[in-house]
Amino acid sequence: MKKIINILLLIYFCTALQCLAASKYSQDFIRHFSVCKSYKETKYNTAYNSHDTYEIKGYAPDGSGRCIYVETNEWQRGKYVTTCMFAPKEQEEYFRAMLNPDVKTSVLIKGMAFVDANEKAVYLKYYNNPKVCQSVKY
Repeated sequence: MKKIINILLLIYFCTALQCLAASKYSQDFIRHFSVCKSYKETKYNTAYNSHDTYEIKGYAPDGSGRCIYVETNEWQRGKYVTTCMFAPKEQEEYFRAMLNPDVKTSVLIKGMAFVDANEKAVYLKYYNNPKVCQSVKY
C-alpha cells in the first residue's frame, strides 16, 4: 500500500513540475508582467536552437496604460524582434494564460478558430494582431 501511495505522489510531483516547466517564462517574469514592472530574462530554446530574450519595458510613455513587452529570438537564420503593447485587458488575459499555460483553449486568429495550449494560443492571438504586436527581422 505504501508503495502505491509513493508512486502516486511521485507521479503527482512530476506532473506538477512539468506544468511549471511548460511555461516559457519564469515565475519572476510572470510576477513582473502582472504589474508591468521592468524585467528581463534570457533562455536557450533547444527546440529551435535559439537564444530567446523576454523583456517587460514597463508602461508606454504616452499615458495609454499599455504594457510594452519585447521578445527577441536569435538563431542561425537571423534575429526576430517582436514588440507588443498590451492594453490592460489584453495584459490581464495573457497573464492568466501564463498562470495556466497548458490548459487547452480556443482563440480566434484572423477569423479562424485556433486550439492549442493556453499560453501559446493567447500569445499567437496577439502576435497576429498588428494593433498589438509588430515583428521585425534583422
